[in-house]
Amino acid sequence: MTDVRTWCSDVPSIEGNMILGLYKRRQSSIRQGMRQTEPAAGMLQFRAMNYFILTTRGLEDVALEELSERLPTAHVRRQAYRRIQLTAREADAPALIDLRCADDVFVEVATWQGIGKARSTLDQLSGLAATLDLGPAQHVCAQLRPLAQPVRFAVSASFVGRRNYSSPEMKPALAQGVMQRMPWTYVPEEVMDGLSLRLFIEHETALLGVRLAAHPLHRRPYKQATVPGSLRPTVAAALLRLAGVTPTTTLLDPLCGAGTLVIEAALLGANALGGDISGAALAAAYTNLTAGGAHAELRQWDARNLPLDPASVDAVVSNLPFGRQVGTAAELSTLYAGLVAEVTRVLRSAGRAVLLTSRPAPLLAALTSVPTLQVAAQREISLYGQTPTVVIISKS
Repeated sequence: MTDVRTWCSDVPSIEGNMILGLYKRRQSSIRQGMRQTEPAAGMLQFRAMNYFILTTRGLEDVALEELSERLPTAHVRRQAYRRIQLTAREADAPALIDLRCADDVFVEVATWQGIGKARSTLDQLSGLAATLDLGPAQHVCAQLRPLAQPVRFAVSASFVGRRNYSSPEMKPALAQGVMQRMPWTYVPEEVMDGLSLRLFIEHETALLGVRLAAHPLHRRPYKQATVPGSLRPTVAAALLRLAGVTPTTTLLDPLCGAGTLVIEAALLGANALGGDISGAALAAAYTNLTAGGAHAELRQWDARNLPLDPASVDAVVSNLPFGRQVGTAAELSTLYAGLVAEVTRVLRSAGRAVLLTSRPAPLLAALTSVPTLQVAAQREISLYGQTPTVVIISKS
């Protein structure tokens, strides 16, 4: 864990000095055997807090890039598999839940070592939870959204590898310990006006957090309608970032499905255009576009014959259909070849295409026949139990 004194050197001097002064007063209280008390309400916004962000596997660096841009004073303590751990101010919490590429954000309340595999670990977890002061996490969450009183809380738990206890057994064990310390009420399912505790165990290390928002950040309010293969909004936001989409970009999604990429681009301020051959998909996209209060153009078309002028878009970003969504391997190859030809035609020079597919081979084969399109990078991600590939293409 990063010392507060180290973190203060990375923040503006006035705020850093206030945090450091608070830190020194607390350390003095500890040395004198005094009970720690919360600082005055007006000081809470300057308090340093630990957080962790959950991301999609394979897109951790994209989420980190967004975090660095949005919160340049945040101190990143660790980047790991699907996770970024950081220290920032309590006042930074609203900016954290406004991140577009993060799947979820938590106040980090504990890291425990020596978590074993035996069933006695359940008692160990309960005992550790009973030592936690969750008041600061409760306070920062209450500044973001209303909480019912008394506070109700749910628990979710997961671990890597085999153990002699299950996730469902971990939840009540942890809850029992929490209720020994906090005047809270345990509920088996998450509630919008309550708190959600999340426990991860990897090897012998446990990480515990309290979710900042009422629900995971990938659960966008605008996503009212879906179609098969619909893209997770946080992944859509990450793909747009990989394409370099900004408010001045004209963005095309030729196979828009339920419109997630188009809506995320429109919410960035881009000139977003999308279409699909399916009327049902377009109906879903219109529903979501309206729910999101976004402005974009949607059309019905065949992506292999786009009614667009040559060199008319700056970026093409799309979640390509595959497998049962298309049919045979030959049909998929035909679709991808036609799509690549149209991307070549409508994309401006120096433009970029970012295409997501679980079948990269036919896409890469189609690209080899187009000398003006070069594969700049490929990356594998995890999504809904699959491992699709993000193919990043530049046009010369």
